[in-house]
Amino acid sequence: MAKGTQSFTIQKSKDEVYRFLSDPTAVGSCLSFVKETENENGLHWRMKSPMSTITSTKSLALEFEAHPTGEISWRGQGDHLQSRGQIVLNEGKEQETEVDITMEMTGLGPMSIVIEPLASVQIANQIDYFSACVREKLESGG
Repeated sequence: MAKGTQSFTIQKSKDEVYRFLSDPTAVGSCLSFVKETENENGLHWRMKSPMSTITSTKSLALEFEAHPTGEISWRGQGDHLQSRGQIVLNEGKEQETEVDITMEMTGLGPMSIVIEPLASVQIANQIDYFSACVREKLESGG
């Protein structure tokens, strides 16, 4: 399992940040490996290429929870890949929100010998991309 964390502060209210991040489509749009969010026969994130090809995983069945306290979490399960994430929002100073992100990627089954080393190298880039995308979308109004 590859795991990474990152924190940042944004000049937006906790409610505004929560509204954005409590939407699985918005979260998926900021994950570099997600092509689109589908809600047909359950919630799924469809994977982008080359990640879908490398992991032999076309989509992740998604469990997504958002609690009004400011905690958001997901677990995406695919054929050979599992993605987990947790976001905790804390009120900062005037109209500031502290965003704490934890992401995990785990290879499953026989593909784990290929996925685990790749995930270990990529997890920091995944979190950097996610954080930058969230900041950009919130600062531009969503």
